[in-house]
Amino acid sequence: MGCGLGLNVGPMNAVAVANVPAARSGTASGLINTARMIGATLGVAVLGAVFAMHVAEGVGTRGLATAYFGGGIGELIGAAVAFAFIRCDSLHRPAQ
Repeated sequence: MGCGLGLNVGPMNAVAVANVPAARSGTASGLINTARMIGATLGVAVLGAVFAMHVAEGVGTRGLATAYFGGGIGELIGAAVAFAFIRCDSLHRPAQ
């Protein structure tokens, strides 16, 4: 999950900030970070429920691997979406 998160956060912030005027870049950054925190909270709840479901079935910590695998897949999908929508010129400052 850590690798997927590392691949996801940078491109998502770049996409959010690059697609708004410079005067609104702080707002875009704040919105993306708020959305990331909400997603993290929901992710912990869902993955915790998957883990608890497996523990309740008596399979022990095998549910932890399932939860981590699901979370990692979700992060990699998010990174792929971010890379697909990032603009080629997003790292270049516009001429003023």
